[in-house]
Amino acid sequence: MLAETVARYHSTVELEHRQRHGQFFTPPLVARFMCRWLLENGAKELFDPAFGLGAFYFAGTELNPEIRFSGVEKDETVLSHFIEDYPDIHAENLSLRNVDYFSIWDKKYSVIVCNPPYMRFQNFLERQSVFPTIEKHLGHKLSGYTNIASAFLLKSLHELAPGGRLAYLMPLEFLNTGYGETVKRFLLEKGRLKVLLRIEPEGEIFPDAITSVGIIFVSDDGKSDPVKFCTVQTLDQLKFGLGEVPCRDVPAEELDPADKWLRHFDEPCDINHEALHPLSMYGSFSRGIATGANEYFLLSRSEAIENGLPESILHPCISRSSQIRQALVTDAEVDCLVENDEPVLLVDLSMLQNENKAVRKYIELGEREGYDTRYLTRMRKPWFKLERRQPAPILFGVFSRNGFKVIRNKSQVLSLTCFHCFYPNLFGSRFVDHLFLYFCSAAGQQIISREVRKYGGKLDKFEPQDLNNALVPSPEWFGRLSDDMVRKNIENINHSAMTSCLQGLFDDLIR
Repeated sequence: MLAETVARYHSTVELEHRQRHGQFFTPPLVARFMCRWLLENGAKELFDPAFGLGAFYFAGTELNPEIRFSGVEKDETVLSHFIEDYPDIHAENLSLRNVDYFSIWDKKYSVIVCNPPYMRFQNFLERQSVFPTIEKHLGHKLSGYTNIASAFLLKSLHELAPGGRLAYLMPLEFLNTGYGETVKRFLLEKGRLKVLLRIEPEGEIFPDAITSVGIIFVSDDGKSDPVKFCTVQTLDQLKFGLGEVPCRDVPAEELDPADKWLRHFDEPCDINHEALHPLSMYGSFSRGIATGANEYFLLSRSEAIENGLPESILHPCISRSSQIRQALVTDAEVDCLVENDEPVLLVDLSMLQNENKAVRKYIELGEREGYDTRYLTRMRKPWFKLERRQPAPILFGVFSRNGFKVIRNKSQVLSLTCFHCFYPNLFGSRFVDHLFLYFCSAAGQQIISREVRKYGGKLDKFEPQDLNNALVPSPEWFGRLSDDMVRKNIENINHSAMTSCLQGLFDDLIR
């Protein structure tokens, strides 16, 4: 019956409403799996801070018809659908309130189960009013990047009664982010975190979500047990108890909240730490240029000619990762993009804003079209003034699947935010080619992946600081590679578009 309720809700309630409330409904199989663990010690009650359409209520009462269930739900629309579809629900074992979870405090719960709303922090519009209250109760300041799911979890951890249990179904991106440090610290408090379970077929659970999905199990039993990092490849593995799921035990004392934890789901990579240093020794990555209105600031050659814009204010610039198909980019490849009338010319209007009529006319066009009122543009003075960047010798793809995209840039092309840009310091300038080869190698990508952020559909993402923290070979190790060896390997990569030629070059960095 629940599946029919979810289908009816999706067909009658606009997607915009569901997205605004961060609604992704829990499949019955997952709800039963979570409730089975929560109730295995004989618990008599369950509390759900984001009731939705009642998936955990039905799972809990199926496992124990005598369970006392209480829940809150902020969205009146979803609550009315539940009540309309189940008018005969017995009120004696269900207490349900239409209230915002963040508005109720000073209560403890012995068992908490939740699939919290999911939305990115930019869409968590109430965070300015919610965060101070959470910080007051937790005694710890939250990062402004904290999303609503993590805020729910922190509040529930605070409200878990001694000896209680908690199970949360939520995105696992916090395990590899800066804001997640606070969340991980509270999960480890008093040895409460027991299990982190990653669900690989996340699309089968939340088809519309583009983030990683997992289950968090917490027990406030005072025992400092190893934390189990588990992965399920099929939902059928959730039909039985947690004992049927393959897991890795990681001692709690080895888990540092400041570290990235996603790597613990995989078999440990024994790396040669003595030969490795943070990339920041050689320079740093920064994000590409953010224009705030790519369709206005990025033109094809024909569009630039049509608007009479002088060539002196046009700079070649990559706007999409797919525009670069080879590992080595020269001005010849960039010229081909221009000749093919690709939109790869970044217009710097601030250079001639008062000296050229065509430039002034194009600025006025942008203002008529409202480009000056976009979020980023309205923050700039003047609104059309772009960030000044130099061409970066290494470009690293922000998003990737099945391997990271790395470009050795020997041209004058700039990049928008599809790539992060590596700028070497004075010391690192002599190691640019060495670093490029390392980034391309299988060993290098395996080591760098310790810093990556995981999203749904096996999508990987790096922030610039993730790459700056990545481990790379020391100058002494790089010194083993002759200039001739480096040059030949780069030529091989460029000619074959394959990194297999690097086989063995960096393999001894992994024991």
